[in-house]
Amino acid sequence: LAHPSLARELGTKVLLSDGRSPSVLNGGLVGGPIPLAVLGTAFAIAALDLRALQIKKDSGADWLPGDFGFDPLKLLAGASPLAIKDMQAKEINNGRLAMLAVTAYVVQEALTGEPITATSEQLFTPIIYYPWFQELMTHAFGIASFKP
Repeated sequence: LAHPSLARELGTKVLLSDGRSPSVLNGGLVGGPIPLAVLGTAFAIAALDLRALQIKKDSGADWLPGDFGFDPLKLLAGASPLAIKDMQAKEINNGRLAMLAVTAYVVQEALTGEPITATSEQLFTPIIYYPWFQELMTHAFGIASFKP
C-alpha cells in the first residue's frame, strides 16, 4: 500500500517507506498493486473510448467529443450553446491546472526526496488544527473551540 499507516495496520508492505507518493521519478510504480491498477485504468479508458465511438455513431453530426450525456445535477439543462461551450472550456482549463499541480508535486518530491505532505504541510493540515482558527471560532461563538 502507498499509505504507510494503513499498510502497517493491515500488515502489508509499504511501497515507499519514506512517505513519498509512488511515481516514475522515484521508482515507486513498479511494485505492489500499482501495475495492476494501471492496467485496470487502461481497460477502463478503452471501455470509455468504445462507448464514445458508439455515441458518435448514434449521434451523427450532433456528436461532441467527450460528451457522454452525464449531467446528474443538470448544470447545463436549458443552457445556451455559448454557455455550454464556456463551461466546457472552463472544465478543460481546470483539468489542465490539476495536471500541472500533480506534476509539480511529483517533481518536488523527486528533487527534495521528501514527501509533499512534509514540504508543503500547510496544504495538508485541516484548518481546525490552526490556533488562529481555533481562537477565531472561540471569539465568534463564545465557546471553546475544538482542541486536538
